Amino acid sequence: MIRAIRFRLARRRALEYLPRQFLPGHGNMDGFYRAGSLLPRTSLGYLLRRASKLGTARSEAAFEGLEISFTQWMVLALVNRRMAATSSELSRELGHNSGAMSRLIDQLEERGLLTRAADSSDRRVFRLETTATGSAMVADLGIRVVDSWNEILRGFDGSDISRLIELLDRLVTRLEAIEAQAES
Repeated sequence: MIRAIRFRLARRRALEYLPRQFLPGHGNMDGFYRAGSLLPRTSLGYLLRRASKLGTARSEAAFEGLEISFTQWMVLALVNRRMAATSSELSRELGHNSGAMSRLIDQLEERGLLTRAADSSDRRVFRLETTATGSAMVADLGIRVVDSWNEILRGFDGSDISRLIELLDRLVTRLEAIEAQAES
């Protein structure tokens, strides 16, 4: 409760530094930030990074003492849900370098949670799949992530959460489009 009050006060103070046209309900949103208005508590970059760090720490704590880490579970979950099928896709999704990802995949493969098979169209690429044991582990341990996020989101109503997800999805889509444009 005290933390929530502190955050609201910090947010209110941070909003005081934004030019009036950038406050909710005022003016055009083209070029939201100005050099003098970019403060940690109003910076999307800072807030996203901080939320990610704190949320990841909570999820990692939920996996403490288990046979796999939260990061290993995330790899299994992404492969199991077909959001990533190769080491390079996992590296891109999770922000890990290729060497670290290869070691992580090796560990999961050695434990019988993941398999690799050469791609039929490109022998340099290995396709990943979860084993039955790996898929069961994704399902069984997923409740820990659900419980962690439900604890984090306590106090938010359903419409707040849905709106936050919608806005973050739009932001990720925009960032992916900028990245794809830069690569082409």
